Amino acid sequence: MGKWETPIGVIQHSSDKKILLSEDLLSESGLFNGTECYVKVGKILQLGPLIGVFTSREHIRQLNQQDASFRTSEILKASVKAGTILYHFSVRDLLWNKKMVKGTVFNPASQKWEKRMFPFPDVLYDRASGRAYRKYERHVRARKKMAEMKIAKVNAVHYFDKWDLFRQLNRYKDVKDYLPETHKYKPFYLKKMLKKHPVIYLKATVGSMGTRIMRLESEGPKYKYSVYRNKLKTGHSFSLQRVNKKAVNFFGDDKIIMQQGIQLVKVDNGNVDMRATVQRNGKGELEINSIAVRLGKEGSPITSSRTGSNIVRLDEFIKAHGKHYSDKLEGKIHRFLTLIYRRIEDIYGPFGEMGIDFGLDASENIYFIESNAKPAKDSLYKSFDRKTIDQAFRNPMEYAKHLSGFQS
Repeated sequence: MGKWETPIGVIQHSSDKKILLSEDLLSESGLFNGTECYVKVGKILQLGPLIGVFTSREHIRQLNQQDASFRTSEILKASVKAGTILYHFSVRDLLWNKKMVKGTVFNPASQKWEKRMFPFPDVLYDRASGRAYRKYERHVRARKKMAEMKIAKVNAVHYFDKWDLFRQLNRYKDVKDYLPETHKYKPFYLKKMLKKHPVIYLKATVGSMGTRIMRLESEGPKYKYSVYRNKLKTGHSFSLQRVNKKAVNFFGDDKIIMQQGIQLVKVDNGNVDMRATVQRNGKGELEINSIAVRLGKEGSPITSSRTGSNIVRLDEFIKAHGKHYSDKLEGKIHRFLTLIYRRIEDIYGPFGEMGIDFGLDASENIYFIESNAKPAKDSLYKSFDRKTIDQAFRNPMEYAKHLSGFQS
């Protein structure tokens, strides 16, 4: 099971639905009595697939306090329906010398999360922080060692560096028209960018949930800046030097890009952008699971669901605010999403899922904003029906089964 194997003796019995293990084998595998999973039989008897969810120490602490988030509960439910075996672990749970993982798993008998010893998994579902590489050398080493063990991954990489992503995508002629002008942040080049574009965005190359973004706008002799942390903060300055200082203070040691502000469609003076959840299913085929539209608050530099944006489905948005759009718009969006997904796979390798943020201008031009390798599914959760939500959580489990060679 997973990356663990041991010699066994096999005795055939009358049931073709059950495999009976000795207490020692049950303990070594980490399985609970009554676990339902898939079996491959040959010279090796293989149980699985075993999926390891790599996560933060804080998340593990919450699970051991029986405080599972809605997302964790949805992943567990999807795993049960897919017939996969799932455990969560942090970097501290990796026991390299024993070739085991101290996983946190849900016990269906006690209805509680527990710690158990598991083999290393067949498939890694990496939900750990993308920013940790700067702080913790252990995360870098852990991911490298798991790669050397040839553990399959749901996603080729666990985060995107925005500068690297835009620089690489810019090499493809069929993608260039979707990309806003993007450069590395350089204080002396900021003035030139603001002359060329009335609005630009400064973004940390590694960051999520819109917390590492600053909006800059030229207003005659003044410059207006706005950021969102726990609340919207704005300011004005006549000095670009002072604006640069504000940016340095805000971003700290982060590497920064500066990006052309897209003239997004607006509703009630708030920017509108879209988050698509694109995934591969149990056959490895690409599926556009959902497209949520985020109607931002007036003045807010971001439209994240965490800032109180109103979120609706694409069809609802078009019905309410886009009757002037052509009937070809949805087809154009689907082609754009498929192209971006495949180009990103060309750069980094295969992905089981991706969140893709994009925007529209008044002329129906589509602009790529960013991709997320660990989509939180917040926008999807707040705007779509139960069936779509269930499928969004189940697809990564089915894709993991596909990667590991277990067939349903």
